[in-house]
Amino acid sequence: MNNALIDPNIDAVRHDDLRALAELEGPVVSLLVPTHRGGPETVNDSRQLKPLLGDARARLAESFPDVDADALLAEVAALADDEPFWQRQADALAIFASPSGTRTFRTTLDGQAQVSVGEHANLRPLLPLVAEDMPFLVLAVSQDKVRLFEGDRNFLSELDIGDAPASTDDSDYYTREPQFQHQAGDSAPAHGHDTGEDAVRDSFLRDVAKALNTRFTNDDRPLILAAVDEHRGGVKDYLSNVQLLDDTVSGNPDRLSAAELHEKAWPLAFAEVEKRHHDLLERFGENLGTGKATHDATKIGQEAEHGRVDTLVLTTLALRENTLGDASKAADLDAAVVHTLRNSGTVDVVPTFNEERAAGAIFRF
Repeated sequence: MNNALIDPNIDAVRHDDLRALAELEGPVVSLLVPTHRGGPETVNDSRQLKPLLGDARARLAESFPDVDADALLAEVAALADDEPFWQRQADALAIFASPSGTRTFRTTLDGQAQVSVGEHANLRPLLPLVAEDMPFLVLAVSQDKVRLFEGDRNFLSELDIGDAPASTDDSDYYTREPQFQHQAGDSAPAHGHDTGEDAVRDSFLRDVAKALNTRFTNDDRPLILAAVDEHRGGVKDYLSNVQLLDDTVSGNPDRLSAAELHEKAWPLAFAEVEKRHHDLLERFGENLGTGKATHDATKIGQEAEHGRVDTLVLTTLALRENTLGDASKAADLDAAVVHTLRNSGTVDVVPTFNEERAAGAIFRF
C-alpha cells in the first residue's frame, strides 16, 4: 500500500480526540509549549516547560488546594528531561494532565506559551486543527490501475479497492462480452480507439463507480477524482451515492505517489472547509433573532450545559487568552466547548462574525 504521513512528527487531532478530552474530569491542566522541528533550539523547548509547570502548580494550589499537584503533573515533569522527545516535535506541543492521565499532541499551532487550570480542559487552541480539516477520499483511476485513498490535512492512506476492478483487464465486461477479450489484449490502433475499446473503458468505469456507490453509500466524505480527461466524465456519470467534487486532479495519476496526490488533493478538500464555514455563518444569521441562535455568552453557557447547543461557533478572537478579559470568561467558554462536545454537539471556528463577537451558538430547539 502507498501511504503518506505528511510529517511523522505531527499528531493528528480529530473530533474523537476533542470528545475524549472533553470527558476529562477536573482539575485539568492544559499547556501549550512552542517547539522547534529539530536543531539546537529543542534544548530551550524542554527548558521552557519547567516554568510553565511552576505556574500550573501555583494555580492548582490556589484553585484546588486539596489536589496533589506533584502527582498530577508527574508525567509532564518527566517530559522535561526526555531529550529524544523534544527532538521529534513540530511547532507546538499541547499537553493535557488530569487525574486520569496525560495526553500530548505535537501540532502545527502558532502562538505563545499558555497555561490553563480548571474543571475542564482548555480545548480552544486545538479547535482550528479540527475546524480547518476535512476528511476526504481520493479515487485515482486509469485503465491500468485503480487506487483508492482516504486522508485529511496530515495524511493520505491507500485503501483496498474492494470489489472495484483493478484495471480494464479485471472489468466484468469480459465476462459479459467475451468476444472482446482477445481484442483488448491486442495492440491499440495508432489513432484513437475503436468501438470495442470504448465499450471496454465505459464498462470498466461503470464497474468502478458501482463498487464505490455500494461501499460509500453512508459516507459523507467528499471524493476527489484523479484521472485523465477521458475517464473523468465516465466516472462522474455513474457515481450517484458519493459526494464527488467538481474539481479534480488532472493528468495520469499512475505517476503520482501518495504524497504527490495529497499535495494536489488537499487544496480541493480545503475549499470545502471554506464553503462549510460560509454556509455555517449564513445559517447562524438566518437563525439569529428567532430564538434559535445567540451571541449571548451567559445563554450559550447555560444552553450548552443542558445539551441544547447544536453548533458552537467561535471566532479566532475567542481562541486567544488575552482578548477575553478576565479568567472567568475563559473558563466559561471552556465549559461551553466541553458541554457542547459532551452532548454530541459540534464546535467550529470561523475567522470572524459580522460584528466583533467572540462566540455564537445555534440551538437544537
